[in-house]
Formats: sequence, C-alpha cells, structure tokens
Amino acid sequence: MRQIIYTKAILFTLGCGLLSSCLKKDLYSGSKNGDGKEVSPPDNSGNTKRYAYPFGEEKTGQEAEIIIELQPGHGITETPIVNIPPLKYNKSLLFMLTQDDCKQSAFSMTWAAINGKPIDRSDIKRKYYFDIEHLEADDMPPNSYLLGKTLGSTDGFGNEVRFHFTSTLAPEWEFMNDPTVVKKGFTENFFRFYMKSGLRWNNVIEMLNDGNAIAFHDLNTAAVNNVDSLIKHFDLAQQITKKRLNGRNIKFLAEPNGNKSYLQAALGFPAIQTMTAQTGADKLIPYQVNSPLQQKTLARVFVNRAAEVEKLVNDAAAKDVAHREAVHIGVHETDHDWAQLLLWLNNTYGKDGKDIVWFPSQEEYYEYNYNRQNSLISSRIEGNKLIVKVKFPNQSDFYYPALTLNISGLNTNSIKSISSNETVTGLTYGNFDKGISVNIDCRAFTYAHAAQYVNRYLAKKSAANLLDAKYHVHLLKDSEGKKSLLRALGAE
Repeated sequence: MRQIIYTKAILFTLGCGLLSSCLKKDLYSGSKNGDGKEVSPPDNSGNTKRYAYPFGEEKTGQEAEIIIELQPGHGITETPIVNIPPLKYNKSLLFMLTQDDCKQSAFSMTWAAINGKPIDRSDIKRKYYFDIEHLEADDMPPNSYLLGKTLGSTDGFGNEVRFHFTSTLAPEWEFMNDPTVVKKGFTENFFRFYMKSGLRWNNVIEMLNDGNAIAFHDLNTAAVNNVDSLIKHFDLAQQITKKRLNGRNIKFLAEPNGNKSYLQAALGFPAIQTMTAQTGADKLIPYQVNSPLQQKTLARVFVNRAAEVEKLVNDAAAKDVAHREAVHIGVHETDHDWAQLLLWLNNTYGKDGKDIVWFPSQEEYYEYNYNRQNSLISSRIEGNKLIVKVKFPNQSDFYYPALTLNISGLNTNSIKSISSNETVTGLTYGNFDKGISVNIDCRAFTYAHAAQYVNRYLAKKSAANLLDAKYHVHLLKDSEGKKSLLRALGAE
C-alpha cells in the first residue's frame, strides 16, 4: 500500500528574496537631450488586447469516455484493470521550477529557452530582456541566439510535451501594465531591452497559453505579518488577475521571504489550494502519495548556481522510483546558465535523453494528483468493445483536466481503434508494461486554441510560428478538425 512520506525539511535559503523582498523598481533609463528630456524610441506597442485561452469558461466535473474496439478474434471476456499512475505519462522523475518576484526573465529567458525562442547571451557587461511585442516584431536584443530546439519530454509515445514552469505575479503593482518600446532596426542604443520592473500582463498571457502556471508571492501591503491584511490583498490581487487573464484565478502560493504569515493567511483564503516553501515544508515522494495534497505546503530549494541543480536531479534519478523525491527548484533571476540547465535536462532526462522526467508546474502536478485521487473510473465490455469512463471531480479553478490511464491485458496489436466522446479533446495511446496506456486531455477549447496558433502562422509565416502551430495542433486527438488545421499548415 502506497504511503506518503512527509518529513519536515529544513532547506537552506539564499538570495535577497528569501530573507527580504527584492525591490520592484523600473531599471529602464533612456538618454537625455540638452533640455534634460529623455530620448528613446517611441512607444508603438501599447497594451493591446491579446488572445488568451478562455480559462474562466473551462469545464470541470466532466465525464470522459474511451471506446476501445478490438480486432476480430481478439475479444475479451474479463474486464481489464484500469488505474492512474502517480505521474503523468508514466514518468518516474518529477521536476518542478518556480520563478519568484515576477521577473521579466521568466518570459525572455525561461519561457523563451523552453519554446525555442531567441535568448540573450548574457554579456557580463549588460543583460538584455525582451517582451512579447519585441518577439512578434522581430525586434530582438543584439546578442540573441537560439538553443536550436524546443525543450521537453514525450507523452510516452513520441509526442512532444514541452516543459512547464511557474512564475509568481505582482498583480497589485502598476508595472505589470507598463507599455513596451518596439523599434526594429534602431541600434543607436538598446534602452528598450534594459531590465524592467518585472513581467507585463501580455507576457504572462503568452506563457499561460503555452500551459505554464502562475502563483501568489509578495502582496502590496506594509502589514506583511497581519493575516487579515494578507487575506484582503490576496482577494484584491485575485480580482485583478482574473480580469487581466480571461477568468484565470491563482490557486498556488510561493511563500515570499520565509514569511510564515503568508502560509497562515492562505489557509484562510480558500482559493489557494497548493503551496510551496523553503523551510518547514513537506518533502514530496510522488510514488508514495495517497492523498489529494490539498492545502499542503511542499518543499522546494533555492541554489546558488544553475549547475547545482544537475546534482540534485542526478541524485534523485539514482534512487529507486518508489523512494524518488521530487526535485522542486526555486529561482529569482534566470540567465544563459539556466537556459543551458534546461537544455541539459532535455538532453539527459527529457525527450532527447532517457525520457523519464515529467516537468509540470506545481499547479499542474497538484491537479493531476487530485484528479488521480478523486476521479471515478468504470469500465464494461460490449461485444468486441471495451468502454472506459472517467468522471472528473468538480473542483473550482482547475485548468488541467488530463490523466494517464493504464489498462491491463491489452496490446495495440489486438486493437482496431480507440475513440472517445466529445469531452476528450486530446488522446494518445500505446503499449505499456503488460497492457496499454492512454493519455487523455479534456480541456474544452483545445481546438479553438490550436486554431489561434495556426492563424498566427498564416498571418506571419515564420519557422517559429510554424513550429508552435504544429505543436499545438498535435496535442489534439485525431479528428477531421485536426486534419483541417494540418492542411492549413501544409503538414497533413
């Protein structure tokens, strides 16, 4: 019987953000003319309305139905066992990354590296940053370069699943609304690429559209040890976030500055369902979890250098799966070295290596585990068909209705086809262990979401846009709609 092992771990803490809040100030500085007025390229971007996945309309409590039709002569008389593995895609190593302080580099370095976008070479004299408007206009910092691939693992059957991480937000601070200066070809200075106070909402939207997650962190109150004040500001920040992110709420708290008052306040703010902290938190051993982990505070660790993470990952991978701890890293600023770390993870334990790592956000892992613990599974035989139903729990603010199902006693050679009801929008399967494994995704708007990326490519036929469009289309289950999108890309 699986048992969860929680041990109170005291993890070392480093950096200004662990003991005191890092200052959120605008570091942009333009040149000045003889009158003392700032001279910089004009702002021509604004905060235009951008497409965002309709998170506020996502369905919960849905029932997925999978129909497995067997080949003639391969009928079954005994209903197979169906179970949900502790980690999605039957992975054996869980890695998570949470980036604190609403850093601009969460977009221009972490997200960009994972998704095959240009990243800054991090010259020792000057680090540059960019926003989504720069990327779309091909207005990039002068030393930008490509890693040459996207970073991720697979679904177990050769289909790419990109890495996902968490960025904390600062919804109560006005800098998230700041405009961006875009001026392609302007080389007199590069002030527009200097580090800003933090992420802008448009950058966050792009990250969320790709499956990444968000979290509470610092709140804009001087009463940081007053639980009532913190609860009030959780609510204010939530309202702002929901408005700016198309109905998306925050349900994850990354404890700021080692302040336990935030954890106490979170218990009084029901929207927060999962938390992480550096000290006094529970170690996570995925293959021993037998509870929903609701309102549990899971441990993470900060490191001095990106290279130190390699040892943590290698040490975890060396342990038996049943006793393998999750590796959850906290970081503030990311740079070229962190991009190289993510590349190493892809090449060693991801899709271009052993392919044993699942790299979701803590929010995505939390939902998967909650659904694993609380979904109702039933199956029946009708002639030469096996019909499996999965009833997801009806839980508020859930955005990742997806599971992996392991079904014993079957083999792809004996299967004529696998189909599903309309609730299932993504479906892949293949042989696994002594049976088959089926991955299902029940997000309601995946087709329309993929179509947005196809339209983006058709409007600007770049190699990067084509890569993104193909990736999102291939997340769909086989259907006429999927074929239509592939035809539009010239990739059927």
